[in-house]
Amino acid sequence: LALVNVLESYGCIVPSGNPDEIMAQEFQITIAGDNIAALGLDNSLWILVAMGGAWDVKGDSSKLDEFKMAMRDFDSFDSESADNDEIDGFSSGISVDDKRDIVPLPQSEAATLVSLLRSLEPSEMAGYVSCLVSDSFRGGNGSALTHFQNLSSTQQRVIQNSLTSLERLMEVQNKYSVDESSSKVQLELGTCEVVTAWAAGCSWNEALEISGLAAGDLVRTLHRALDALRQLGNLSINAARSLDNDIIQTESPGLHPDIRRLCRDAARSMDRYPVKDPLPFDEDDDGDDDSKNNEEDEKDGKKEEAISGEAAEV
Repeated sequence: LALVNVLESYGCIVPSGNPDEIMAQEFQITIAGDNIAALGLDNSLWILVAMGGAWDVKGDSSKLDEFKMAMRDFDSFDSESADNDEIDGFSSGISVDDKRDIVPLPQSEAATLVSLLRSLEPSEMAGYVSCLVSDSFRGGNGSALTHFQNLSSTQQRVIQNSLTSLERLMEVQNKYSVDESSSKVQLELGTCEVVTAWAAGCSWNEALEISGLAAGDLVRTLHRALDALRQLGNLSINAARSLDNDIIQTESPGLHPDIRRLCRDAARSMDRYPVKDPLPFDEDDDGDDDSKNNEEDEKDGKKEEAISGEAAEV
């Protein structure tokens, strides 16, 4: 029930029955829910959230906004204005009626994250995705700050924004007492540099030097990132995803098509010896169908020539 509550909060499922009958409640799966079901990763919800495909649509992380606002205004706290202004994840100082048309902070933050992710190069996307799926990094002796400073400026901005998404998800999971063993949320910066370099075309020896890992550990790290990129790149396309960030959305729209395309490009750039993915991408509308049709036409043409030749001989 705890996981169901979190999925509902993040717009991955929506109630379709009587809301008063909690135990017998039925739900419809949204596009974001379909994305999560298709991903075979640890805490697929967190992966989708970190890719800007889902956010807290119900405002269950509003306590986080209250805490941040209190900390920010601690030194200049005005008790009189505090009594009159309510902080609920929307802009403060706005009437209740006006708030209905204001985009909630979680949705606005997700839109910013999507914009930053779309500006990444495929190699940078590969590095970022590795941060989401890698286990504790065992290479080198660098601190988290050192790893962060080694990233590109765009990657740094993405990481900073995804940290907010991470905090929100943890707040909602804690609210509903989700078991930590089934809700792994992480951001491992140690793997980002070497995965980015490998996707950008560095040699195997250069990758070993950058990472400080043993060869076997490096292969596992790169393959883990490649597998996640392939899965993200194989998600179904949501062509109807709204590009208007001013419309309040009650369902999460799933992975953005541009981010999906970047993941596919990143996977292709990583897919070289000794890191090779035996599973191909699914066919889609990005041009693969055209090449498939051309091959079929070519085969049909050869068959017709063979039949004509046989007829001529007869």
